Amino acid sequence: MKRLRIHAVQVPLEDPEGFPEAVAKKLNLSLDDLHDVALVKRTLDARKSPVWTCSVDVSVAKKIRTPKDSVPAPDPLEFARKTYKVKKFERIVVIGAGPCGLFAANMLAEHGLNPILLDRGDPVETRARKVSRLMHYGELDPESNICYGEGGAGTWSDGKLYTRIKDKRSRHVLETIVELGGPERILVDGKPHLGTNRLVALCKAFRARLTELGAEVRFQSRVVGFIQESGRMKGVKLDDGTIIAADRVILAVGHSARDMYRLMAKNGISMEPKPFAVGFRVEHKQALINSIQYGAFAESEGIPSADYRLATNFETPKGRVGVYSFCMCPGGQVVPSHTSAGEICVNGMSHASRKGHFANTALIVSVDKNDFGNDAFSGMEFQERVERKAFELGGGGFFAPAQRLQDFVDGHVGDVLKSTYKPGIVAADVSLCYPKSIIEKLKEALKRFDESMPGYLTNDASIIGVETRTSAPFRITRNDNYQSISCPGLYPSGEGAGYGGGIVSAAVDGLKVAEQILIELSDGYVYKEA
Repeated sequence: MKRLRIHAVQVPLEDPEGFPEAVAKKLNLSLDDLHDVALVKRTLDARKSPVWTCSVDVSVAKKIRTPKDSVPAPDPLEFARKTYKVKKFERIVVIGAGPCGLFAANMLAEHGLNPILLDRGDPVETRARKVSRLMHYGELDPESNICYGEGGAGTWSDGKLYTRIKDKRSRHVLETIVELGGPERILVDGKPHLGTNRLVALCKAFRARLTELGAEVRFQSRVVGFIQESGRMKGVKLDDGTIIAADRVILAVGHSARDMYRLMAKNGISMEPKPFAVGFRVEHKQALINSIQYGAFAESEGIPSADYRLATNFETPKGRVGVYSFCMCPGGQVVPSHTSAGEICVNGMSHASRKGHFANTALIVSVDKNDFGNDAFSGMEFQERVERKAFELGGGGFFAPAQRLQDFVDGHVGDVLKSTYKPGIVAADVSLCYPKSIIEKLKEALKRFDESMPGYLTNDASIIGVETRTSAPFRITRNDNYQSISCPGLYPSGEGAGYGGGIVSAAVDGLKVAEQILIELSDGYVYKEA
């Protein structure tokens, strides 16, 4: 019996479960000829009359002409069934309880290795209270905030679970989230997301699972030193003076751990600056985005809050520069993501329902050494300068500088609109945050985006500063075995090390690192029964 993955299966908006009939029609077969029909992915296509476009796995006994938009169906559980036969048990420390650290620790714990998971911040329930005080009262805890603490920076975000990487481990990440209480729809949604309100409960469930498996989870445990012997990583020192010996250390600190970057440089750990992107948050009324994206169908029953993705490129003497939207949050809010006093950095988040009245996205420009210099710390220092300037323009208290969108393009500072950014926004010339070359590209990009989404460039929208932490400004260099090229026994991983770009890709990198460690400590592997 042949099993196929059929793409481009279209299903009416009002009948999202009608994919078996649509597949039968596409293959010119009856429903009785189809076996084990399974929905793989479902995406709303609203370019004309809204329809669901699906990818479906199906087994067919009859001999058929294989459609051009089909491929042999892969085994989605291949990775999950692989179990390593561990023969050597070592002490492994994982630094950072974001997606990368959590999934690495979980895989090691499943094989009996009892890792120690450290995070500088608080467990998620305590962290939630501190995030709330940051949002409402401008009270920043530099150790536990929107970037630091259980779950990592993704906990207070839209909880986006889609990724451009093509890796069999991605399915395992989603399956694990469902096992921990996530909604099953994330397994089939074209752009799956959880929402911040669900992520808090998921983090608690993940912690309970790790503890049950024998892992040790420690919060308020900031690493301030590395223990090295003969050039090999042998443990870490915590801010309370505790020394934790280890045979291997997984570094999964996230993209905002600037003190950790400085600590690594001090300890001679090989790093290199890498390109990243900076810009602002743009906030529109969700009803306007729905109208632009859905047209006459904007208020149709079953239509979700619309999202969008925009991108354009500029040719310069130093190469191509991209300007694009990033981390778009339908029905969401703008949130403070700074980690130090005297700085402003913003991000976006949404709850699961995405029913808020505003939509926001990062609008960012690619930057590299041509923009911030060749020194190893130039990119991070560039981020810090921009964030301090935004704080200055906001006037203190973590108020964010903002303009109406058309005013920004016209170079005019007028009044500001209502915003979801709870600490508050103030009118300011946000173009003062960045070099002229970056601002000019942003202004021209907005004009181009208005051509593809008429009505996008409007004074009924805000541009709020600044968004600088879209990805890490460094790559902590590693070899083919995922170890630091300068310090064996240290495994740089995830987004903070320059090897991920979101919840799923960071989690996948954590799985790759854990898998490599298991390969080195095991005598082969076996497959569990399906």
